[in-house]
Amino acid sequence: MSDRLSRDLWVLDAREQPDAVETYRKACAHLFDITLLSPEADFHNQLEGYQLGPVVFARCVGVPQRFERKLTHIMADPTDTVMAVLDLGKNVWRADYDGREASSDMGAIRLVDMARPYSSTIDSPYVTLYLMIPRGLLDSRAAGLDFHGRVVAETSPTGRMLASHLRALWESIETMTPAEAPMTARATAALVSGAILACGEPMGADPRPLEKVLLIAGQQFVERRLDDPDLSPETVREHLGVSRSQLYKVFEPAGGVSAFIQRRRLDQAFDVILQDRAEQMTLAEVAYRHGFRSDAHFSRAFRARFGVTPGRLRKLGEPARQEGLSAQERPDDVFAWLKGL
Repeated sequence: MSDRLSRDLWVLDAREQPDAVETYRKACAHLFDITLLSPEADFHNQLEGYQLGPVVFARCVGVPQRFERKLTHIMADPTDTVMAVLDLGKNVWRADYDGREASSDMGAIRLVDMARPYSSTIDSPYVTLYLMIPRGLLDSRAAGLDFHGRVVAETSPTGRMLASHLRALWESIETMTPAEAPMTARATAALVSGAILACGEPMGADPRPLEKVLLIAGQQFVERRLDDPDLSPETVREHLGVSRSQLYKVFEPAGGVSAFIQRRRLDQAFDVILQDRAEQMTLAEVAYRHGFRSDAHFSRAFRARFGVTPGRLRKLGEPARQEGLSAQERPDDVFAWLKGL
């Protein structure tokens, strides 16, 4: 009807639609990667949404899953939006918002900067209301704050106002007219701005330029793949979705991407040698596992980083373990320290 807002209803159910999961993943691919945490046969999702001028307001019912928004998603997304999510019921979730950890124990309202990466895991079936708001619609003071991953308790003054507004808005949205939508969008954005102003932090002199975000994401990728023999600058570049020249620029503060990978592999090899009490792996196997195809190269690189050879470290492994030695917590001169044991 022309005197009502248009309604989008999207229902997927694996019991009735064999391709429900694949359809869901493809539809979400531009926003984030999806990992289901329950059997695909039990999958269902219902999304009901309305367009309030430039603001999207929707209710979502889903199953346990993980959402991961990567830099590749952000770089391909032409919009600049902020998301506010209100949990309905007892949703159980935990998340990492670009280094800021959060969980459902902290409150009912999540504020998300869609221009920054995050990973969110919902461990239970969930029901949420969510808003997608263009950043330009926020109060200018709020738009410049760091609010990514902030959680607002519904018991706080701003949380109470925002949550009450969203609940009331959902109850009345079916009867709202297109003429009412723009004013409603501005009022909603004002309440979200208030929540951001209440809990956000100044960006300071470092507004997290893209290169810094890329460096953090690249380093995290390397940390997860240290045991992968195929880990290389090229696999890091492909993961970040950048050019080779940009990759080198991003890793310049870390001494270069190849140097960073080698340092972290040597650090892990150091700890593996110490923790391998039964010497189940030969030093050659440790070297190969950490990307070295030559025992001599591994020994030279290891000694250059730690001042001691892999073989010497293994011989003195038990005293080193008793002292709690590790690659990250070690004396500047490991060899001198070992001689003093």
